[in-house]
Amino acid sequence: MTRVVGVLALLTALAFLAGCGGGGNKSSSGSSGSGSNSNSGKTYPLLRVVWDAPDYMDPQLYYTVAAYQINNYVWSGLLGYKHEAGPAGAQLVPYLAESMPKISADGKDLKFTLRQNLKYSNGKPVKASDFKYSIERAFKMDSPGVGFFSAISGVSGNNGFATTKKGHISGIITNDANRTIEIKLDHPEGDILYILALEFAHVVPSGTPASDQSTHPIPSTGPYMLQSYQPNRGFTLVRNPNFNNQIPTEPSGNPDKVVGTIITDPVAAYQRVVSGKSDYDFQIVPNDRLPEAQSKYKDQLRIYTNANTYYYAINNKMPPFNNIQARKAAQMAVDPQAIISGVYGGLGRPTENFLPPGYPQYKKINAWHFDLAKAKQLVQQSGTAGQTVDVYGTNEDPSKSSIEYFAGQLAKIGYKPKLHLLAHSVYFQTIGNQATKAQAMFTDWYQDYPHPLDWFDTLLNGDRITQVHNNNVGNVDVPSVNKEISDLKKITELTPAVNDRWAKVDSDLMAKYATTIPYMNRSQTDFFGPKVDMTCYTFSVVLYWDWGLSCMK
Repeated sequence: MTRVVGVLALLTALAFLAGCGGGGNKSSSGSSGSGSNSNSGKTYPLLRVVWDAPDYMDPQLYYTVAAYQINNYVWSGLLGYKHEAGPAGAQLVPYLAESMPKISADGKDLKFTLRQNLKYSNGKPVKASDFKYSIERAFKMDSPGVGFFSAISGVSGNNGFATTKKGHISGIITNDANRTIEIKLDHPEGDILYILALEFAHVVPSGTPASDQSTHPIPSTGPYMLQSYQPNRGFTLVRNPNFNNQIPTEPSGNPDKVVGTIITDPVAAYQRVVSGKSDYDFQIVPNDRLPEAQSKYKDQLRIYTNANTYYYAINNKMPPFNNIQARKAAQMAVDPQAIISGVYGGLGRPTENFLPPGYPQYKKINAWHFDLAKAKQLVQQSGTAGQTVDVYGTNEDPSKSSIEYFAGQLAKIGYKPKLHLLAHSVYFQTIGNQATKAQAMFTDWYQDYPHPLDWFDTLLNGDRITQVHNNNVGNVDVPSVNKEISDLKKITELTPAVNDRWAKVDSDLMAKYATTIPYMNRSQTDFFGPKVDMTCYTFSVVLYWDWGLSCMK
């Protein structure tokens, strides 16, 4: 029961994340939180979408919203989320497993049983041993998600699978004949059930090559299958012919086919919907088109603020930002309101916290303020004035303008920024590679699951820094905070006292050690064509716009 207490507290607190303002409210428009599955069964032939470039289309590799949002109907894990609007959508339910696991009293042993007669889209049976293979495949590919599995017995240590990649993970015991999966942990893990619902734990057939299979679609278990994918061009999803409601907790989906066109330019993406060539625009409506969308197309627009933080990562391991005075200077050089107004059209709210508001662990930080004169003084005191700083960002707005602003501010306080603008499709892989030696970076984070571990352990724990696919791109490594995160990971009940400890982690990393520069929680848009029936609109705090529950007029 202690696990349930923590989850319920989060669900209550996260209610606000369903939406706010603008042309519509995600928590009140379209489907309500009382159960959006009422939209199921309203099938139609084709959904045409404009989409952002996913990083990968392989479940053990992808880690962007663009990939996650479209693929949550393709591959499945033992557990998944309810397809309901609002905070109810953060509730875990069994997917490939026939029920929630049996958990030992000490929290270190979980037992699952697969549903009967599960099949992949190619008609082959889903086996219990496929789960073990999928987790091991993630390690063999140096997946960005492998750190989530470090508590599984046999993974960590000098002789653990994470290091050797030989043999098998001893803490995952499967029996194909009985359809059983047992997971043994070295210690209790407060977010283990959420971890098992991540894409990195989605099940693929044993024997799937341990290399990127994005352009060679992997057989799926969900209601859809990836028919084709052309990087930077588009993708097509069709119905999985062997789904047959084999996961009753997941909707079968309404569109028979989804055709996605990848357009990373927000203006071109918006225009494609306006011209009737697409039914949905994944990109955020551009600042100069937002007034038109809010007036002329207000019934087709929804604006929301979910759990996200936009921040500048600064490399704590390299000069000049291995110096705390330099890091504090960089913080004070940033004016969040100027970025929100000038770059993002007012769609956002300023922050100094890494954790977004709405979490019970959130305590507002007011540790610094915009002060160029003080920032210049700190740079001089740090002895780093005049140093070159390699600044990385994407080559398309608005993130391009955001990183250009930051580079300009660094120049104003005494540095020599060298700007590197990359295509979005390769950007996160590039800054996540230590060989790049990026010193300052644009980045953002959208929650994988509603728990503070997804923010601080995934992104700012120095014990999880890797050479490639590194999520801690700023190489933040504060030993005392690393230890506190490790200790908090073992606690399964999110009591007020535990929440206070998480708030201190946020304050220590952002204020005391000035490791990172958060500046905004961004509001965003969903923009639809006139044929889409907005009464079916469903937004989940985890799954975003639930396209499988969409319907047409």
